[in-house]
Amino acid sequence: MVKAHPKFKTPTMRRTSRIFLTDLNKSKTEALKNFLYKCHDLTQYFVDLFWQSGDKTAKMANLETIHKGRDKFQTTTRLSQTLAKQAKEIIRDRMNNRKPRLKKHTTTLYYHFVTIEKFKGSFDYAINLIGSGAPRMTLPVKSTKHLNNKLKNGWTIGKSIRLGLEDKRLFVDLILEKPRPALREKGRILGMDSNYKHGMVFSDGRMIGEDIYARIQEFNKRQKHTHAECESLMFDALNKMDWSGIRTLIVEDLKYVKYRGKFPRRLNRRMSHWLYASIMGWLSHRCEELGIRLEKKNPWKTSQRCSVCGKWDRRSRRGDKFICVHCGHSDQADLNAAKNLEFLGLAGVYGLRSLPSSE
Repeated sequence: MVKAHPKFKTPTMRRTSRIFLTDLNKSKTEALKNFLYKCHDLTQYFVDLFWQSGDKTAKMANLETIHKGRDKFQTTTRLSQTLAKQAKEIIRDRMNNRKPRLKKHTTTLYYHFVTIEKFKGSFDYAINLIGSGAPRMTLPVKSTKHLNNKLKNGWTIGKSIRLGLEDKRLFVDLILEKPRPALREKGRILGMDSNYKHGMVFSDGRMIGEDIYARIQEFNKRQKHTHAECESLMFDALNKMDWSGIRTLIVEDLKYVKYRGKFPRRLNRRMSHWLYASIMGWLSHRCEELGIRLEKKNPWKTSQRCSVCGKWDRRSRRGDKFICVHCGHSDQADLNAAKNLEFLGLAGVYGLRSLPSSE
């Protein structure tokens, strides 16, 4: 998700719609590829400079550094400044202490480099690259089903684009914008527990994607198409969910859940189909569009705490069953965990450690 720029008077949501440039002639294709290669090398050059100097701030690079990149790669000052800004964003997004190595050939072009207008011929839009370091040319593109649906739902095309290369195919991402709705003031707080076996289990008893596990069992290998299939099945199930009456959605904060401990090879293959990051990204976008608050909570002991008596014991969790050893309450294990997440939302705390009863 891209944050709203401070210049907007109202909070703004941003999404992208990808269009592959399959109708370009050979000369335009080669010119765009060479431009992307140069942008890739110049961005990596700035990443190396900032990383070596320890500069991880959001401040604009000084002119001396910008001119170094400009002179070395024979480009304009404006393009060099833009790529330096993107290099700083890449470094700030880094989660570990390793220097970023750029593998993808993508770059963002702002209104200094591009204009977008309606096309009067057989194409729908004309993307005009107007120089300032970018090759001067017009890219005719046809609208896609995804783009048409977004425009129908009130989204507008912004002034910036993202140009890139994927599997030797050129593409352009149109940046779509829409005012962000106000957060809901009425409705219930809903907890959600997620795992690769039962999909998503909500505290009101709804289960989304539990039938996908049977499909995962049929996969012999971990391949790209198997991940894409699981993602498609999960998103289709989420699209059918009724989001009315929900004010806040509480989920687990499972940032590094797949990297804790060592698992057997068979389990690793199955867990790789638990696309938690993709699901959280989809939920974040959906909640933002509907005005639903999305809060992450510490999952510590939520699967071992009884949602009725409030006491936790590791003996209470027995596989997919939860049977409290203190009060005898019985429930589906993931449903019990979802109810505990809902309780954390109602209590307004990050985790069970913050409660006196958890000591």
